[in-house]
Amino acid sequence: MNSFLYKIKILLLRILGYEKPLRVALLKYLSLKFTNFRPHYETLIYEASKSSIKLGYSEINVIELGVAGGDGIKSLIKYKKKIEKVLKIRINIIGFDTGSGLPKTMDKKDLPFFWKQGDYTNKNLKDLEKESDNVKIYQGNISSTIDQFISENQHKIGLIIFDLDLYSSTKLFLNKIPNLSEKNFLLPRTFCYFDDLFVADYFLDNTNGEPLAITEFNNEFKDIKLGKSFDHINDFKFPLAKGQIYTLHDLNNADYDKYIGIYDSDSLSGHNKDKFRSILDD
Repeated sequence: MNSFLYKIKILLLRILGYEKPLRVALLKYLSLKFTNFRPHYETLIYEASKSSIKLGYSEINVIELGVAGGDGIKSLIKYKKKIEKVLKIRINIIGFDTGSGLPKTMDKKDLPFFWKQGDYTNKNLKDLEKESDNVKIYQGNISSTIDQFISENQHKIGLIIFDLDLYSSTKLFLNKIPNLSEKNFLLPRTFCYFDDLFVADYFLDNTNGEPLAITEFNNEFKDIKLGKSFDHINDFKFPLAKGQIYTLHDLNNADYDKYIGIYDSDSLSGHNKDKFRSILDD
């Protein structure tokens, strides 16, 4: 059996053994084929915007940590323009990146066997600010650029997309989150999407990388927690993303107990028999 036929055999075995509907694999293929097709980004911005509006905010920040070639920022810009029109909200896109790619690391928790220095270099980060209004790229080491952002920021953060790859970089930003809370920059519950919770060779797990940084964050901070929702068959909101979504709970936030649910006072009584709540609004 030649190499090509053997690869086909392995692929067929994986397809036949795939436990989820094949439409999930199709969506994943489309996202790899078309780099600006990121349905998880769109639905995350949409849900974050809905929550923000319920809390009384008409303008929010969406942050991407790790801009690399800029496809993520371009996707965010495309989706934010649509959502701004539909929900009548203003969305600022904020990116953080060194511009020089991944730093050199000797920390085993950073998976140096998988990531290497210089990966994802982009010398033209600032050009992304020309793609649309309300786009800001912070270039440099995140330990200093996050402080610059804090000094300049005026709006709540509705969504944080983590694509820093390394344990050390992820932990560095997570350790700055209490500062964001103290400055009242967080929503009571902020969506967080972690891009690097899984790699195809299975060598990333709860002992290293982003998963370990999340665990340590939850162990170190009492009133700010990253929580992961339980997987459920009824969850359909976030294609390609639900296994990578965490909620950042800011338990000291003044709005934490503010009701933003989907029910009115009669919704669970016998007085609303003629009412119908559309799945489009769920």
